[in-house]
Amino acid sequence: MSCEHRNFDAQVAVARIENIGRFVAEVRIRCTECNAPFQFVGIEPGFNYGAPTVSIDGLEANLPICAQGTIPTPLQGLQGYTIKGRN
Repeated sequence: MSCEHRNFDAQVAVARIENIGRFVAEVRIRCTECNAPFQFVGIEPGFNYGAPTVSIDGLEANLPICAQGTIPTPLQGLQGYTIKGRN
């Protein structure tokens, strides 16, 4: 019988990029029932200080992070925005 993947373990490490003063959260996830690692999908492979990336095997997401308020977020420029759409 195949595993239904109902329980997970997530590991997060924070890497400090000393020479530029930036930080990256390194995230890995696995099923605790069958021990299968999970791959991140929809993220470009490689490394980028300003955008999420994934390792070549897809098993580690590298997410740039910063202390709140130190780098403007895209949402800070959306004051007065409008959402249009239909169901």
